[in-house]
Amino acid sequence: MPGIDANPGQNKIDDARLAVRAAEGDDLAFNRIMQRHGPAIFRFLYRMLRDAGDAEDAAQETFVAAHRNLFRYDPERPLLAWLFRIARNKARDHVRRQVVRRWLTAETGNDRYPAQDPSPERVVEDRDDLAALESAIARLPEGLRTPLLLSAVEDLPHSEIAEIMGLSVKGVEMRIYRARKKIAALSGLRPEG
Repeated sequence: MPGIDANPGQNKIDDARLAVRAAEGDDLAFNRIMQRHGPAIFRFLYRMLRDAGDAEDAAQETFVAAHRNLFRYDPERPLLAWLFRIARNKARDHVRRQVVRRWLTAETGNDRYPAQDPSPERVVEDRDDLAALESAIARLPEGLRTPLLLSAVEDLPHSEIAEIMGLSVKGVEMRIYRARKKIAALSGLRPEG
């Protein structure tokens, strides 16, 4: 998977060293952090914000904030969890700004996904299922959506998600369970796995 190296144990050590070097002013070390974790941060933000441009902006804001606050990073903890926590906060900020902008300008919704050419029945069914699933995920409260995406999409262990969100592992498991149930109810689809 791009953005996540094969040996996560080694990554924690390398990440800690890179973060310390970056905090001391080594720009190459910070560039390596961005190369290593940028794709995962972007994917997470894209799923949170559902727009590539917004996700790119939020990812850039995430790394700017991380660079400014490297002195606060604890090298004993996973760097990626720290970055996801910053990204989650940047996504929240972005959504808040969007809501205010829409309200102030009385902006109406627009169709970001243009209609596609008709295709075989199965492809249409899959698209319908995907649309229902995306809609259901988008309607989840952020407190349910975040742990679900970090678990199902980013393959983070529940312990790291708990650290990112400031919850217990049991709390994360319960939120993921509730998110899956709510998605099933909202979409009419049964959860897989």
